[in-house]
Amino acid sequence: MNKTVLLLMSRLLEILAGKLWRNPMRGAIAVVLLAVFAGASLFGQEKDSDPEAYKLRVDGQFWYANPTATISGSSAQVPISFDKTFGFNEYSTFVANVDWHFKRKHHLFFAVSPNQTTRTAVLQQTITYKDKTFVAGSSVTGELRNYAFAPGYRYDIIHRPSGHLGILFQINLLDIKATITSVGIQPGQTTVTSASGSLFVPLPVGGPDVRYYFLNKRLFVDGNVKGMYFFGYGNFVSTAGKVGFNFGRHVSAVGGYQLGSHLAIHGTSSRLDIRQTQRGPTAGLEFNF
Repeated sequence: MNKTVLLLMSRLLEILAGKLWRNPMRGAIAVVLLAVFAGASLFGQEKDSDPEAYKLRVDGQFWYANPTATISGSSAQVPISFDKTFGFNEYSTFVANVDWHFKRKHHLFFAVSPNQTTRTAVLQQTITYKDKTFVAGSSVTGELRNYAFAPGYRYDIIHRPSGHLGILFQINLLDIKATITSVGIQPGQTTVTSASGSLFVPLPVGGPDVRYYFLNKRLFVDGNVKGMYFFGYGNFVSTAGKVGFNFGRHVSAVGGYQLGSHLAIHGTSSRLDIRQTQRGPTAGLEFNF
């Protein structure tokens, strides 16, 4: 096997352990390099049994996500660090993808990832969100939601028995909502103060996708990077890497690490200003039909 590909596989395993994915640019560069060198190796492969000769692939993984988010109700307000203010911790969710392989090099897919976390804390300083002010010392609950749905298309530039090198395009449909609630209890009455802001955005993104099989196609490495710059509106980038073990033609165990989203949306006088990142390890199963 090509020594360069083996070296890149080793480097990708470090990524999956989370050492490099803390820096999204490093993660993106690593996936691109893997795509380049694995693609060069794939060009020389002879015809053989194709582990990707499926019609339908269903991938479901548990995701132990770690969120960070800085949000303000508008461009005129002071940003609030939700993860630091409310002490957001890691939480369990999932990522799922259905891939319809309708022609040899053509794929249509749909991915979903629901992310929601809630935590109550005592404020260390007074904050203002939307049209509400929450004073220091009060007990408040912060809730952050980001439901992501993504229809897309992938074209395999190279499709060989030992893997593929493709380019994908998808539209991220993001349903984002951030809420802060405070409950005050006084003799004879309970007061509830709540402020909420939401945003639904369709963000088109694209990038390379690569998979490489080895050890008689029992093991594989898989990675992708997707992103887009939207000039004055913001930017988005996501990267993911995983390793898999094939139990047979139809079932594989997979595990890895992903930067599910690194999102920036610039606020206006009436629109939320958002800086949000979701990252963490993943593990699950892949089914081929």
